[in-house]
Amino acid sequence: MQQLVQEIILREEQSTSIDKLKERFGFGGALQRWREMGLNERTAESFVHQSQIDKVTEFAHGLWLRYFHDTEMPIEIINVSRVNYLVGNVLNGGFWQFVQNSRWNKYHIDGTRSGLEAIGAAEHLAVFSGAAKLIDEAYQNAGGKLDHSKFNPELEKLEKEHLSDEKLSKRLGRRVDKSWTWGERWRSAQILSFRYIKSWPQVRNVDPKVYEAELDKLMAVIPNLEVRKQAREDARAWEKKAIDRLVKSAGLDNVWYTIFSPRHYNGKTVWCWNFTVGTTLGKGHHHVVFDDGEAIMFKGETDVVVARIPAPECAPDSGIGRNEPSHDPSIKTPNLAWNIGNP
Repeated sequence: MQQLVQEIILREEQSTSIDKLKERFGFGGALQRWREMGLNERTAESFVHQSQIDKVTEFAHGLWLRYFHDTEMPIEIINVSRVNYLVGNVLNGGFWQFVQNSRWNKYHIDGTRSGLEAIGAAEHLAVFSGAAKLIDEAYQNAGGKLDHSKFNPELEKLEKEHLSDEKLSKRLGRRVDKSWTWGERWRSAQILSFRYIKSWPQVRNVDPKVYEAELDKLMAVIPNLEVRKQAREDARAWEKKAIDRLVKSAGLDNVWYTIFSPRHYNGKTVWCWNFTVGTTLGKGHHHVVFDDGEAIMFKGETDVVVARIPAPECAPDSGIGRNEPSHDPSIKTPNLAWNIGNP
């Protein structure tokens, strides 16, 4: 498929003229601000790196929201996005969380390999490839059921071998010693992503006030926009369409999905759809469960019912599949997050 987006547009960080002048001469800047907040050097650096990576993934997601396919976007932003998704999942809930949230989709897995290769993260790629071999074998020979008692020690071996002090020191061009935690060793891939981004010759940084409008202009090159809009709507999970109706009936809007979580309802443990409403980040948390032909929306983790509507798709005899994790919600999985895609 032809690449339709020929430029990379990032949201410009807001700073005063004096701040920009200081940064030009090596003073101030985001890193200094994090230091002043009491963060140690490596932690402060990681915040700076992640901030830049987030701008890139925001651009990629913005294009996706505007109906561009991955193959029509600059490959550089896909590489950064894939690596960021891997590292974020691993740090949050381990490698198995990445497996679950990516659904071990071949396109996504191949893209992750390509991303790690593109940013020069050879050591992380070696860990990923070693773990992938074990997971592929499980899918081929055991229906996707992984023996964690064997997988976890093998993964730990791969991490110790490839994310060692010596190998990471050589890769990063800086000293890595025993003070570096497991998380910092995985997060070092973000250092390489940051350097990769900084090597891009043409990036247009725009004022946040016009950022969304600049992305909207790019849609003019999509040849079959209305067809894509309809196809995406048709492909949306029936649960999300029901949640749209629930939210509208409650006089709310701007749904942003977060994760699935277990919730005790009607004498059993069921999957709960977590999301926020409104435009204030972190506010308006709501939960929705689907049970016995009904969709019920709660105010966060409380028992306060905000709205409820019929949902025949989840009736016991409907025969319609659910778009929820296949994992039994009654089985506890600490440190594992089941993400819900947006929109």
